[in-house]
Amino acid sequence: IFKGLAGVHAILHGRKHMDEGSMVLFRDKLEFQGASLKKNIPFENISAVTIESNTLIVDRRDGRTLYYDFLEESGKKWEDCIQKAIAEFYHPARIVEFCPKIRFDGSRGSAVKKHEPFHDIHVAPGRGRQSDRPRISLYLKYLAEALARALLDMRITGMGNLPRTGAAILAANHVSFLDGILLGACLPRLTRFMTKNSQFSNPVIRTILRMGGAFPVRRYHTDVVAVRNALRVLGNGHLLGVFPEGERSWDGQMLPFKKGTLRLMLASGKPVIPVGISGIYELMPRWTHSIKRVPVRINVGKPMRFASISIVDQTDEDVKLVDRQLRSVIQGLIA
Repeated sequence: IFKGLAGVHAILHGRKHMDEGSMVLFRDKLEFQGASLKKNIPFENISAVTIESNTLIVDRRDGRTLYYDFLEESGKKWEDCIQKAIAEFYHPARIVEFCPKIRFDGSRGSAVKKHEPFHDIHVAPGRGRQSDRPRISLYLKYLAEALARALLDMRITGMGNLPRTGAAILAANHVSFLDGILLGACLPRLTRFMTKNSQFSNPVIRTILRMGGAFPVRRYHTDVVAVRNALRVLGNGHLLGVFPEGERSWDGQMLPFKKGTLRLMLASGKPVIPVGISGIYELMPRWTHSIKRVPVRINVGKPMRFASISIVDQTDEDVKLVDRQLRSVIQGLIA
């Protein structure tokens, strides 16, 4: 623990390799069996569970944190299964949040842990026209669009609903890794997507994402830097792309919307452009890396406007209203 000025404390969590082995999920516990180590973690002893890239992070009620690095990108599947099992274990108590701690109905949330911020992105002021793109980004867009239209049976409707200039938030459903790529390639305006930070770990992908205007956001945390970047994108008159579900669906059905994204929409006061994407789940679902040639449809809906309400003045009813209305419109665009 390092004590800084004005009583600020910075806590450094160290990690060391302990063992390798297999994990089994039971209805009431996690059991890890390694070459020399065996650990049982009852659900009642878990205070938080999350995933960062491919590392499962389990916080115990005794203050200890365990890190499990999974192979072949299976960590997110493990987290989903663990969360489902924990929810069933605590039934009928309804869990409303798993991170930064497991929180039930009626309980007060705690402050999230601070983290090392990402560097701010820098966006040049502009009116959002295609000519506002950096030249290399424009070439990348043309190449991706040409490939998409040549290889896929794709149709886009409602393009006239996309404002030609000015700030707006593009909100789409999310079922595949290809969602952001196809939207970025086929829409006439550069859309700066909020993208989970783990996608920026690969230098090649990071370069492509940066050229496409994407910027990182840490999931399961209140990422102040990402929020500031999002507001800066809108303040400069650009399109901000978000997936309100926060992650890809496993079965093609829409997931609950993240409250933080809905609050951002209200706080910005900018029009929200709903987008429904269908066919991409059959094209390339989350659980596979293969691609099938199936019809893909992208429907751009009419701009939606919500009352501009600062975050401190927003109520749960305000957020629920945006949730209901936006979900209903996107669902209609998918059908």
